[in-house]
Amino acid sequence: MSPKKPNNGHQRERILSRVAADEFVGRTGALERIVKLSADREARGLLLLLAPSAGVSELLRQAYDQLFHAHTEAVPVYFSLSRKEKNPAQVARRFLYAFLQQLAAFHLREPRLVNASLTKTDLLDLSPPADYEWIERLLAIAESESAGHDEQSLVRLCLSVPERAMTKGVRSFVMLDAAQLIEASEMEISLGAEFVRALTRSRIPFVLAGLRRQVLDLVHNTLGDFDGLERLHLDRLDDDEAGRLVEYVTRREQVGLNDATRDLIVQQLDGSPLFINALVEAAREKKRPLTSFRNCQRLYVEEVMGGRIHRHFSSIMDELAPTSELRRALIRLLYETSASDTRKSTVEVWRKRLDITSAQLQRLLHGLNVHELANVNGSLVEMNSAPLVWHDYLRARYEWEVLAEPRASVLAGLLTELLKRAPQTMEQHYRREAALGLGDLLSLFDCQRVPASLLHYDRFSRLYKGLDAEEAASLLEAETDLVRLPQIVSVANTTAFHPPVQMQLEEGRSVIAHGFDAGSYSEASEVVWLAAEIDSKMEAGRGLAEMWHNRLTHLARTRSFERVRVWLISREGFTNDALEFLNEQEAYSSSRRQLEALTSRIGQGEIKQAQATDEFELAIPMGEETELIAAHTVEQIARRSKFQPEAINQIKTALIEACINATEHSLSTDRKIYQRFRLESDRLVVTVSSRGLRLPENYLETDVPGRSNGNGQEEKAQGRRGWGLRLIRTLMDEVEFERVDDGTRLRMTKYLRKP
Repeated sequence: MSPKKPNNGHQRERILSRVAADEFVGRTGALERIVKLSADREARGLLLLLAPSAGVSELLRQAYDQLFHAHTEAVPVYFSLSRKEKNPAQVARRFLYAFLQQLAAFHLREPRLVNASLTKTDLLDLSPPADYEWIERLLAIAESESAGHDEQSLVRLCLSVPERAMTKGVRSFVMLDAAQLIEASEMEISLGAEFVRALTRSRIPFVLAGLRRQVLDLVHNTLGDFDGLERLHLDRLDDDEAGRLVEYVTRREQVGLNDATRDLIVQQLDGSPLFINALVEAAREKKRPLTSFRNCQRLYVEEVMGGRIHRHFSSIMDELAPTSELRRALIRLLYETSASDTRKSTVEVWRKRLDITSAQLQRLLHGLNVHELANVNGSLVEMNSAPLVWHDYLRARYEWEVLAEPRASVLAGLLTELLKRAPQTMEQHYRREAALGLGDLLSLFDCQRVPASLLHYDRFSRLYKGLDAEEAASLLEAETDLVRLPQIVSVANTTAFHPPVQMQLEEGRSVIAHGFDAGSYSEASEVVWLAAEIDSKMEAGRGLAEMWHNRLTHLARTRSFERVRVWLISREGFTNDALEFLNEQEAYSSSRRQLEALTSRIGQGEIKQAQATDEFELAIPMGEETELIAAHTVEQIARRSKFQPEAINQIKTALIEACINATEHSLSTDRKIYQRFRLESDRLVVTVSSRGLRLPENYLETDVPGRSNGNGQEEKAQGRRGWGLRLIRTLMDEVEFERVDDGTRLRMTKYLRKP
């Protein structure tokens, strides 16, 4: 244990945290929410849902240190699960001892006790006098249970310590780091389920942190619903936060860095705190400065082929495929499927190629789904667009183990490829950073009236060129020639509609926006705006303007858009001959300055809000194929979030099935289906509910076709609905089934995957 540092009023002593509080980057909002939850008298639990490699341990450790030093009413308890532990009884005993040890440390206000090695006698000696009797009795019972053969009783006894403490007046706040939770198929005891039951039964606030798909499945399968549980999604850091983390870690580890390599590390590691720390720690150990692309990429390749990054992914592979023969076959299948044009293969092909039973394949595919490396859609296995680091690891291991290439050859090939890729990666990053945010701006169009000069560069240049921003804003306010913007309901990148037309533009620099003029939802008022940001250091000439206009109108014809409006944006505007052409085509033209003025006029604050989340509600009558209205609505919303066409079709099909099932089961008097669509940065959440809806307890598990009985009809209907729910599970990434006071709610989530 490191020596205690004096408290200078600005830096508290670290207990479990690995970095100083002022160097903890990117999770301040989540940290505040966890700390606040500890004082919750309503005893709510928080599910902290992680994206793979997002990192959570340091967040919980920071929360622990903050709560310990604040000496809150609730005793903070941190406990981490490990992949290496396969015996549930041993894990449960470790939890019991950790709980009592942290209770003693908190009561005595002695941080050093948290990490000390204590015996049973030590725990009793350090126990608060008021708690001595119940702790002594609990340890005695645990010792007696250990001598027996009822492992499940021992597990439940040990995990009941928060509840037992609560009955004795000791309120705790358990933070369970289950990111490494592994449910081995051979285990008779589900350790995860036992933890969930114990925590929810204890009447204390708690945090359960783990991979989002695994935690949601675990809680749903254990409790059947999510009543009383809050959820917080924890994604990888954004570029700014990840950049600050790289700077902090390299400074702490005394590793050289510059701006260019910092940005490369952020992009290549996809903002993962886990991988960033791994790379910098390797640089410190090897005394290698990260001041050149060559150094960064060489160190990265070494990590991918044998360092911490390699061990991270290899532990996942070992978990999914326990034998070396199966791992080799799995790596080959993963790589070859990822490298194919469709990135798909059938479930049957997977079973035959891996030569395993259907049950073994189901467990393996479930693991790939939990780690978000693949999805099963019906009879197809589809590879996800996982981060670059995963694909680099997979390629290296494929060449080394499957193709039996010499290690030196694999290292050299990957290194040279990465060095060629680095400038391209950074160019794409800087182009995205420099983008004007057309999608965000168009999503705010809602029938506002704006000065026409903001959409006609010739007028704007004539009236406002040379004026400062304040003067121009004043004159714009007085302008009487106004254009009424449409109400935009969907915004998507052009590649989402027609991938071959990539137009040499990065994501967000060429968009298609569907909307309605005057806010009237009719075929006559439907309009599609096609907007593109043109790269030009000076005013764009006619040739460039004509080329982009033709490309966009060609795309419109390809997609059979009836009414379109083309809007071209060039940073410095357009030449006179370019404007002559655009005016002839009735196309809009703007410069960066016009775009900034337009953005300011319809609200910069709203843009930030739109980036965070959008929510829509819809109520449709049952029957008469009204579910098609819902399908059309969700299609427009999904396109706005740049979902791929195939994913959109899956969402629509799942929603139609959900509506049909709601109609068949509902006892509602108002005969309506209520839907909510929540659009977040990386997912679409669709909720379908109906009042008076009551389904059987085993409804979601129904997966057999109808059986014949006396009349046959009821059994067939039951089977058909079971198939509907089973289909929904295959189409969507997450399906949550809840019983609420006035009926039943089905929540479906689809994650956005980059093409």
